Amino acid sequence: MSYSPRINRMSVRCLLTALSFTVISGCATHYPSGSASQQPRYSLSNDGAKPIQDESINGFLDQSPTGGVVSAAKSPWGDNVEVITDESYLAASGRECRRLQIIGTGGDARRALVCKTDNGWVNQRVVTQTAEGRL
Repeated sequence: MSYSPRINRMSVRCLLTALSFTVISGCATHYPSGSASQQPRYSLSNDGAKPIQDESINGFLDQSPTGGVVSAAKSPWGDNVEVITDESYLAASGRECRRLQIIGTGGDARRALVCKTDNGWVNQRVVTQTAEGRL
């Protein structure tokens, strides 16, 4: 059986041509355009977040630096707790969020997560927690 280098070269050329068309068609794909000033809009009505009704806690979360501490007689995390803020970050939902450390009267510490909405901050369930609040 004889080997024909011409057939091999033709196969390579056909393969390269097919790959070129694939690359070019990918570059020609049209994506929706939008101005940089448009903000993404998210509908999070079913996320189970509970609004924080306390204006002083909302104000604290807005202005507190990383490591800020506030004592709260009543809070979404219980009575007579200290709330310590972590650094703010932008979540995948597009919202500004903060992790919190909650210290109870007995010294027990737990984590909490809050995210900012148009109506103030909401208390989110930490993803690593179960619905009952245990890790």
